[in-house]
Amino acid sequence: MMNEVEKVKQDLTTEDVMIHALQELKKLKEGQSVLSADVDYLKNEQPVNPSICLALEKLRKQKVVSLLGGKDSQAYRDRHFAQSVFSQAAKDFKDYFRIPRYDLLKRKDEERAFDYWNSWEPSANTKLEIKARNGQMSLVG
Repeated sequence: MMNEVEKVKQDLTTEDVMIHALQELKKLKEGQSVLSADVDYLKNEQPVNPSICLALEKLRKQKVVSLLGGKDSQAYRDRHFAQSVFSQAAKDFKDYFRIPRYDLLKRKDEERAFDYWNSWEPSANTKLEIKARNGQMSLVG
């Protein structure tokens, strides 16, 4: 058996050894590319942790309540109107990040998502409607 291995080694030329080494190097490089793509997905493309989604939802709710004038405001008390503003906020967020659901937000967009809610404002028409509703006197005491 040992003699056969030595005979095969002797039959291989330097050129054959180089070809074999380069083929193995090519296989390693392809494997490294696959690993690199997997790591990139895990770091950037994978959806955020559910706890991040909850924190973003909480921030959205706080932002909308604040823009409505607080929980004691007329705009907030009008459930139908308040719900429409909450819906507008959620739709704007999903449109901006091009996602159908909150839980599909990519990890790479996590920080931008928090910045988004810190700067989000409703449309001009909605702002005027909030102002009008909050300017009305409450008839129910």
